[in-house]
Amino acid sequence: MRVKVRLKHRVLSLLPISARKHAAVWIGKQRWLPDSVAIRMISDIKHSDPKGFHKFLWSHHIGGYAKWYDSAELFNEVKMNGSVKTREEFFHALFSTLKELGLDPARDILSVLEVGCSLGYLLRYMERECFPDAEELVGVDIDRSAIEKGARYLASAGSRVRLIQGDMEELDHLFNEHTFDFVLASGVLSYLNSVDATQVVATLLNRTNKILGLLGLAYETVDNNDIPQSLISSDHNNQWLHNFKTMVEAGGGRVVFSRWKGADQPNSRTIYFVFAVPGKMES
Repeated sequence: MRVKVRLKHRVLSLLPISARKHAAVWIGKQRWLPDSVAIRMISDIKHSDPKGFHKFLWSHHIGGYAKWYDSAELFNEVKMNGSVKTREEFFHALFSTLKELGLDPARDILSVLEVGCSLGYLLRYMERECFPDAEELVGVDIDRSAIEKGARYLASAGSRVRLIQGDMEELDHLFNEHTFDFVLASGVLSYLNSVDATQVVATLLNRTNKILGLLGLAYETVDNNDIPQSLISSDHNNQWLHNFKTMVEAGGGRVVFSRWKGADQPNSRTIYFVFAVPGKMES
């Protein structure tokens, strides 16, 4: 069986990658075919170009993990990384941190940017539950299908949330000099290696007026803030485990709160997030 699989991969690799990508997009649109068929068309680039591999899948809405987020039901029961508990813990810590910084969530957070927003359900939650007086709530995601579907739902709900299709590595092109009081990147940095993720964090800090939130995969046995370098996760399809504290400091910012919890829950979920302030906020 393994010999047949290797032979199929070898035959596929003989085809130009451009042709295989076109085929993967077509296959991904056929509901009667499993996502694994489309992914298999380009699986050989997963190790040589993991960022390109993930960006291609997300931008064309291919793969189970892209389609998992493709549900309007998430607007009814918002989930962050599959866990309502994680969402509640995240925002409780955010409000506490804002108060410690002498900031009032209602008065001082009037604009929000979420990078990797999917359909925008988390922004909708923030609009309704966290920052109802915010004048601007903007989301960016590389997944055009998710952006279009989310925008339709939000418009029908009378939401003020605005969604933009775009790459998190091109925020300067998307927003020029525009900044936001609260900037959030939840999960998306795990698709970038250390160098690229560090650059994005620096860009996010430059976009931040008050506070930046970063949430990512947690290393199961050691606090991410203590790992000397980014590591590939063996459990998350070639995604990266990062030390956000190091990245924030490299970008001239300062971490003001950090939360880490390894896989000590029944479903083996992990929690790692930090809140940081840009250099311009430091006293």
